[in-house]
Amino acid sequence: MVSEMTPTRRALAAVLGGRVDYVPPANPLAQTTTELMQICNASWPKAHFDSKMMADLAAAPYEICGIEAARPQFDISLEAEVLGCKLDWNKPDRPPVTGPAYTDPADITWPDNLEEAGRIPVVLGAIEELRKRYDGMLPVIPVLTSPFTVAGHIAGVENLVRWTKTDPEKAHAFIEAATDFVIAYGKLQTAYGAHILFPADPSASGDLISGETYKEFVLPAHKRMAKEISCPLILHICGDTSKLLPYIKQSGIDCFSFDAVPVWYCRQVMGNEMSILGSLDVIDLMPNGTPEQVYNRTRECILQGADIVGTACDVSFGTSLENLRAYVRACKETPIPKYDDVEDIIRQIGVGIGRNMKENVLGGMQK
Repeated sequence: MVSEMTPTRRALAAVLGGRVDYVPPANPLAQTTTELMQICNASWPKAHFDSKMMADLAAAPYEICGIEAARPQFDISLEAEVLGCKLDWNKPDRPPVTGPAYTDPADITWPDNLEEAGRIPVVLGAIEELRKRYDGMLPVIPVLTSPFTVAGHIAGVENLVRWTKTDPEKAHAFIEAATDFVIAYGKLQTAYGAHILFPADPSASGDLISGETYKEFVLPAHKRMAKEISCPLILHICGDTSKLLPYIKQSGIDCFSFDAVPVWYCRQVMGNEMSILGSLDVIDLMPNGTPEQVYNRTRECILQGADIVGTACDVSFGTSLENLRAYVRACKETPIPKYDDVEDIIRQIGVGIGRNMKENVLGGMQK
């Protein structure tokens, strides 16, 4: 019996491969749109420093549009800041790292008491506030910047990627130190009440590194996170990760949130061994599409096998409330396909692609 599930039970069940009453619209990507910020009186940069405002803005997508998740911490630079990097606070929304803080991994340090370090207490306070406010009913899914991206922030992304080829021992040392820190912070988020963690590793994109580099340098860090953090994990990597999928599948992480990979292809590679979250386009569809187009695309994601429907990356400021609500409505109104149906859809799409290639390539050659 899976009727009358709470959003928390629904999201946990979807991430861990259980039964749900509908595919949850539990989007853990940042949704700090202009309209949502105005409605809950949030502003930059205060939302990064005020636990109450952070909690209000994290809950706004649920309160206003019905999106079944609250994601506190809106930037992926907090971890690097605690490790010694400077941030550019002149940016209107999410502050980027201005430059690396270390040249030697042996010099990396962080405060003994992480609960009081930098903006960490702000995030922990927001998690506590959200747990109390919804009595555990709404899943709290804070972001946790992942080791390869943190290592790139504190060492320089170009340096780190170059060292994977020219000085692999140094690259490994930076990533291992970052992994130790990330796991310690993830355990804190879990202890303060996070239901699920959302490790984001954009620097591990298949657009920046090869599958072999992911396997040697990134996969061990993801395996450690899965083993040492008790909270369920949704790993997010941007860009084209098609070559990484066979290795990500080995990470032990519960769910993969993807960007520029077709849903049906991700489902085909992952099978039933890993849940998948994807993937509404945030460049054109969400800010510029009609509610009907968003509804139909959400429905496509479900029919192609997505366990959770979310966006491919952070939602842009101009995305309308109507489009966010259309995405939620489609999740609630689209029947969950049986796995055999998904397999059939994948086969049909494969046949369609093959037929199209034949017509465009072989047909063209015949002419």
